[in-house]
Amino acid sequence: MASVIILIGIPACGKSTLAEQMLRASNQNSYTSTKLISPDRIRALLYGDTTTQGNWSEIWAHVQQEFAEAAKSQQSVIYDATNYKREYRKEAIALAKEHGFKPITGLWLNVPLWICLSRNEVRDRSVPEDIVVDMYRTLSYNPPSLNEGFDRILFRDDKSDNEWID
Repeated sequence: MASVIILIGIPACGKSTLAEQMLRASNQNSYTSTKLISPDRIRALLYGDTTTQGNWSEIWAHVQQEFAEAAKSQQSVIYDATNYKREYRKEAIALAKEHGFKPITGLWLNVPLWICLSRNEVRDRSVPEDIVVDMYRTLSYNPPSLNEGFDRILFRDDKSDNEWID
């Protein structure tokens, strides 16, 4: 059965880098391919630039279409988005369940704010600092939990030596 990994974390915490590494490893080592679904990639497709926020309804419609296509071809999915709000995570989980994906795993990159702000300063597509701080606060006050519908949540922080913790 195809599975879903939902990445969780603020900008510059390493989600997209991790997603690309996981995608390469998965597609080299398995009989079924894995699909990376990313609102940033969809923004680039629709608007020519990942930094253009665009119309979320239009972007979400593409996310839904890509989940449906992955389910039809029995591909596992890595969903690369900030998912910093509980309602965003619940929406992605509901979409995954609607298409029969199991298990649904959340991977929370709980990277310290100062590290993300430092990385953000040197990114090609930096996010305004006040937005990163607000996202960090929102996620800190409403961390992912199993009662959102995840089958499993793993997290990595600066104390875990790059190992995932249940």
